[in-house]
Amino acid sequence: MAVHPIRLKLFLAVAGLMLLMVHPLRTTILAGTGGNNPAPQRPRSVESPENQTGPLSEVGFYRLVQRVRQGQITTDAAIRELRQRGIAFEVTDEVLDRARQLGAPGALITALVELTFQPSPKPSPTARPQPTRTIPSGPVPASSAPPRDQAEPVSDEPSEASAEDETARLSQLPLIEQARFHALRSADDLPDFIVTQTIRRMVRDGRGQWQTRDILETEVRVEGGRERVELLSINGRATQRRYEDVGGATSVGDFSGQLAAPFLPSTNTRFREARRERYRGRLCRVYDFVVPKANSGYTLTVRLSDGTPQRIQVGYQGSLWIDEATKRVLRIEHTATDIPPGFPMSQVESAVDYDWVTILGKNYWMPLTAETIQVSDAYRQAFRNVSEFRNYRKFEGDVKIIE
Repeated sequence: MAVHPIRLKLFLAVAGLMLLMVHPLRTTILAGTGGNNPAPQRPRSVESPENQTGPLSEVGFYRLVQRVRQGQITTDAAIRELRQRGIAFEVTDEVLDRARQLGAPGALITALVELTFQPSPKPSPTARPQPTRTIPSGPVPASSAPPRDQAEPVSDEPSEASAEDETARLSQLPLIEQARFHALRSADDLPDFIVTQTIRRMVRDGRGQWQTRDILETEVRVEGGRERVELLSINGRATQRRYEDVGGATSVGDFSGQLAAPFLPSTNTRFREARRERYRGRLCRVYDFVVPKANSGYTLTVRLSDGTPQRIQVGYQGSLWIDEATKRVLRIEHTATDIPPGFPMSQVESAVDYDWVTILGKNYWMPLTAETIQVSDAYRQAFRNVSEFRNYRKFEGDVKIIE
């Protein structure tokens, strides 16, 4: 009977993990039976974690997960050990799935994925003899390296070779992990910028049809990841009103948060590949995801008639479309869950489409359009905002804009 290599590999890994888990318990029992027989010695092939210094095998990584789950070490300590020792196995879908099944913390899985991005050590040239206190006999070979005070400065920009190495390593990961890498990096690389946002605000009438209430034009400034919104016009007419005072349902771009949020290790998001389809002319894989309320960090805020804000934390679930060509999230949509009865909003949905935009000659993955729907069963009202973002440009301080 033919044996599937992946299944065999997974079976051996699980079997090895079970042996590692059972062995300490068996040793303890035998050691405590009394009598004159000496306590059995631990086989040399199974070293205690403190004595192991080489790269972790796949089973060794699963054992590390078990030590975290059993409270023997903290997640931070496990991450430090993982980074210090490195790994001697390939990170595959099966490895990540098995780690999640064993209850690996999201931060530990992220650290495992990050190891694959580290450039492999370059072969070192012939080692030069270290300076000694004695003078060696014979002529001293001339060194081609410049003196320390004349050495060439090291550039902070990644070299072309390191970028190619990172791309090669990234391509070996599952698609969802490549998308995670790009989403988190996009949030880190977000520049200070200004963008014009047009919001078409609609309400649902008694026949269930959406009717335009007004059209707002705003200027969104993002500085240090924080957003400031200035209202420019209402229905094409310039206004001095503040965006916060226009009433009704309002929305902002949330440029740094919404894309990265499901991929943060702290959320422990559960992903499931659902289907493959074309979206906006691109071949995509669609993943469904669930973020539990306890880890989401997602809050809904409703300002009551007396001006008092009412806030709750909720979970959310949805889908994301990953472009197979760019390995980036082309679209994300989600719905709030765990909204308690009696809260003014009973349904909140959101969707954002992304693509490349150019700011000062550099490309960034940014929102192009966004849509939010808010429904209140208590007040029998429904609101829908459709936003379009255009004219991205660099923002520097409060006085100078460089196009």
